[in-house]
Amino acid sequence: MDNEMRRREKGKGSITKTPSGKFKGAIYVTDINGKRKRVSKTCKTRQEVEAWFNKVTARDLKYFSPTTVNEYWEHYLEVKRYQYRESTLNGAIHFYNKHVKDNSIGNMQFVDLTPVAINQFFIGLASHGYSTSTLSRWRKNLKAVLNMAVYEGYMESNPMDSPLSLKTVKGRTPKTIHPFTKEEVHKLLLASNLKKLPVLFQVYLLIAFMSGARPQEILALNQTDVTETAISFHKSLGFRGKLQDCMKTDSSVRVVPINHKYGKIICELKKALPDKLFKSSKSANGYVSMDNMNYKFKRYVKVVLGDLNGHHLYDIRHTYASLLITVEKADAKTVSKLMGHSNVETTLKYYTHVFDSSCDIVLHV
Repeated sequence: MDNEMRRREKGKGSITKTPSGKFKGAIYVTDINGKRKRVSKTCKTRQEVEAWFNKVTARDLKYFSPTTVNEYWEHYLEVKRYQYRESTLNGAIHFYNKHVKDNSIGNMQFVDLTPVAINQFFIGLASHGYSTSTLSRWRKNLKAVLNMAVYEGYMESNPMDSPLSLKTVKGRTPKTIHPFTKEEVHKLLLASNLKKLPVLFQVYLLIAFMSGARPQEILALNQTDVTETAISFHKSLGFRGKLQDCMKTDSSVRVVPINHKYGKIICELKKALPDKLFKSSKSANGYVSMDNMNYKFKRYVKVVLGDLNGHHLYDIRHTYASLLITVEKADAKTVSKLMGHSNVETTLKYYTHVFDSSCDIVLHV
C-alpha cells in the first residue's frame, strides 16, 4: 500500500486528499482548560499539513488560532462546494476574491479578529458606494464562514454575534431604474446620432443594447469575443476596474446571439480599436472605468432624449430584458439564460417592466 494512504497512528491526526488535489488535516488538541477540541486545515501538500500538526499541538488552542481568514475561507469553500447551490457558492467566491483576499482582514488570524475590525471592514466597503442590500449579503457570507469556524473549534465565539458588532451597515440609496422604450432605443441607436460619438463609445452602446450584459462584462471584452452573430462573455471587471478571476455566477459565462445587422456594424467599428476593446492607458488596471462610461452615457442620453429620468448604464440591461419579455414575448427562461442569471425568478422579479410597443427595432434574433 502507498505510504501516503497508510493509516496514521492514533492521536497523530488524519490527512485526507480533497477533490481539488489539496490535503485536509484534522487533529484533536487540548486547550488551557483541559478540553479536547478538533481543528482542521486544508493545505497544498502533505508536508504543510504535517508542519501545521506540529505547530498547533505545541500551543494552547485558546491562545493560538491555527489559520488566517484567507486560509480558512478556502477550507470553507471546499466543504460547501457540494452543499450550496451554484449562485450561493459563487457569491461567496466572488466576495472573497473581490474584497477579502487582498484586504488586511484576510490576513488576520482568528484570535485577532474583533467586532471593531469587522465593522471597519464593512464601513470601508460602504464608503465605496455599495448598496445596503449588497453589504447585507456580504455580511451573511462572512458570518457563515465564522460560524463554521466556531463549529469546528477554531474560535470560541463569532465576533459578529457581539453587541459591539454592527448589525447593518448603511450603503448608498439604490438607484431608480428607468428602462428605455423601444422608440427611445431606436433614437439612441440611430446611425446619425451614433456617428457623433467616439468609436469606442459607439461599440459599447451597440453591444450593451444587443446583449443586455452587465457594464463590467462588456468593458472586459476582447476583439475575439465579438463576432457578427454573437458575443461571448467569460470575464468581468471588479473593484476599481481590476480583471476578476471569476464571473458573478457560473451562469454568467455565456454566449449571447445578436442581431446580424448590428453585429456587422459592431465588427466594422471594432477594427479601429485595440485587441482589448475598452483599453485605457489612463486607468490603473488598463480598462475604461465604469464611472467614466456612465458619465459619457448620461451626456449622450441628455442630448438625444432630454434625459428627463436621469438614466444610467444599468438601465440598458433592464431595457433588454423587459423588451424581450413584455414586447417581443420571448420565453422568460431563455431571457434569464441570456442575462446570465442563475434562476428565472431574478429576471422576472427585477428586470421585467411594462412598455408600450411602438417601434419595430429588433434587439435579438
